[in-house]
Amino acid sequence: MFSSPTELATRLRDARYIIDPVTLSVVYLATRMQKPLLIEGPPGCGKTELAYAVAVAANVNVERLQCYVGITEDKAIGKFDESLQKLFLETRSKHLEQDWVEVRRRLHTLDFFAEGPLLRALRYQDRPCVLLIDELDKVDQEFEAQAFKRSCACFGLGRYLYYFTGTWVDLDDRKRPKSGPQLAGWATPEGWLQGLRPSCICRWEGSKGVLAEDRAKAQHKENGSAANSDIVRAIEQMEGVVGKRMYREILKTAARVWNPRDIQDPEIQEKVLAHMQSAERGLLRAKAARNKAGPAAFATILGSFKLSSLDQVNNLKTLQDIVVALEAKR
Repeated sequence: MFSSPTELATRLRDARYIIDPVTLSVVYLATRMQKPLLIEGPPGCGKTELAYAVAVAANVNVERLQCYVGITEDKAIGKFDESLQKLFLETRSKHLEQDWVEVRRRLHTLDFFAEGPLLRALRYQDRPCVLLIDELDKVDQEFEAQAFKRSCACFGLGRYLYYFTGTWVDLDDRKRPKSGPQLAGWATPEGWLQGLRPSCICRWEGSKGVLAEDRAKAQHKENGSAANSDIVRAIEQMEGVVGKRMYREILKTAARVWNPRDIQDPEIQEKVLAHMQSAERGLLRAKAARNKAGPAAFATILGSFKLSSLDQVNNLKTLQDIVVALEAKR
């Protein structure tokens, strides 16, 4: 759709939309990987307008599903026009006995279906469209979740929402992607039509409803092929010890992953765990030094790092500097 971030920026500029470099990179990667975007922000920040600007830049149409409290699947997917069906039956009343099978088939075709935005987006054949689901957070429990999920699965969103793990993309010094990541074969429309599927798709097996994925995991564990599972569990337990920010930063810098289960190299697993334990020791030292230095000195030192609490520390170097400064105050 767009050959480069520069081309995307130029087209968005022609569409009179101003975009920052980070958002530009995210939008470009989403178009290259054919993945949906979840955008949040205060009213008026340009979330909805971004969808329309991308559509203008790509020269495609927009199908918009405006969510609200009380929305039903009829509004999202569509429904059969009963009055039109009734009118059709009245016109064919003389032929019902002879052609009832054909009449019934006709009644359940799209000729009598009032399409909603999700179905209209699905039926674009010549070229894709931009599907805008606006204010998704306003959908309440009355909305038929299964119908919405089925329609998303038919549209192709399901496999991106459920089967994708974090994909690492290197950025240059201007926060632009150095290269587009390789998309898995099953994630492309062509691969999906050829029958390619992600290995994590769940399916029910047997009369007791055992998930095939759970069965595969059990066999995987019994075979002993899971590398250092104890270390992975130890890493996962460290999230509550060092805090989410420090936890995510260590995973990113030491292993280039978002989830410790994605680390396959035992040496890197041990390295990540060592960093986590180092962060734990640093936090304990910082808290002990804080108690001795006093709250005023502690607040002053954190302020010099533009922080208001230890929970905001997200790397070992900053934590080390804070500990050294606190211990010097004793």
